[in-house]
Amino acid sequence: MNSPEPRRGADHNVMREVNRSLVLAVVKEGGRVSRASIARATTLAKPTVSAIVDELIADGLVREVGTGTTATSGGRPPIMLEYNAASQFVLGVHIGARRTTVEVADGSGGEVARRQFETPSGPAAEALAAIAARARAAVPPGADLSAVGAVLPGLTDFHRGVCLLAPNLGWRDVPVAELLTLELGVPVHVHNAGQAAAVAENLEGAGGKSEELALLYAGTGLSAGVVTGGRLLHGTGGTAGEIGHCRVPGGTEPCNCGNVGCLETVATGPALVRFARKAIAAGARSALPSEFEPADVAAAARAGDAVAVDAVAEVGRNLGLAASWVVNAYNPAVLVFGGGLTAIADLLLPHIEDGARRQALSPALNGTEIRVSTLGADAEVRGAVLLALQQSETYYRVVFRA
Repeated sequence: MNSPEPRRGADHNVMREVNRSLVLAVVKEGGRVSRASIARATTLAKPTVSAIVDELIADGLVREVGTGTTATSGGRPPIMLEYNAASQFVLGVHIGARRTTVEVADGSGGEVARRQFETPSGPAAEALAAIAARARAAVPPGADLSAVGAVLPGLTDFHRGVCLLAPNLGWRDVPVAELLTLELGVPVHVHNAGQAAAVAENLEGAGGKSEELALLYAGTGLSAGVVTGGRLLHGTGGTAGEIGHCRVPGGTEPCNCGNVGCLETVATGPALVRFARKAIAAGARSALPSEFEPADVAAAARAGDAVAVDAVAEVGRNLGLAASWVVNAYNPAVLVFGGGLTAIADLLLPHIEDGARRQALSPALNGTEIRVSTLGADAEVRGAVLLALQQSETYYRVVFRA
């Protein structure tokens, strides 16, 4: 009988990268720190810390910024270190159905520049080339990009950087990462809007850096972004959280994905319009104009229009069903309601909470707090920036906590 292959530990290069990542993480998060405090925080030997710090200084990632206070026991004052945020820049790109937002950020995630413009129409390759050109123009002179985060309104395969389906853009099987990398010359990482918004809300918004968070993302489409164990859940094909394309029993409305009766057809902005039009066609009286959009339905609901109020309630109930599915499936500590429909969160939230209470398993819901997005329309592009940072070569990827 053959003996099993010996298990091999991490080689020297891997351990060096891990240690470098740990040291850089302490410097980035600690403000001004000394070598000794880094050694205490990481439990690494002082000579190891000194060697890594010297390397980081040589690479321009860390700089010395004077001396600190001498300890009460005496001795030489420590030389203080801080992270050089200008040592790297990343680009976040949120490609929406109507508008595209690009944000250039430094190594700490601080915004350096931002541009917003209408999403180019036409073939995907041409549209991406035009977006890349606008993005390049936003990058300040001398700022070298290290990574790009691209966020799309549809199904994406994170692992391959492919947009599988974005009906509102008319895109299918588009190699977004490949095309943008050719245009921008740096690695591009592709996510869907719900995933990006979940990361942003967790790190900078309503999530409060929860280890277990789910974001119910409702706007033109419907999906969920999930953070579990402190990490973003992608799934095998990158499509984790696509609850909008689960079929609702009895549903008959065609979906943009090609199926019929998807939850997305009854729990989104377009569903608001369709419910209101159906009621008006059946003879209900309404102050809505002959042609209207989701924002018009929302405004009419606030004014007390019965048709609009009923439409909002119907969408809210369906979002409550979606919330119960997310709670049962992922058991998050925090469930954030995000996406375009948060503009009427005050009208929808009572229905969402009621639906979750009635339809989710009590043991799953008992530990879940439902919150509303605090980042609003910034969530997607901030998520793109944060994901670019977390995937960039100079970021502490080994301790990736999104």
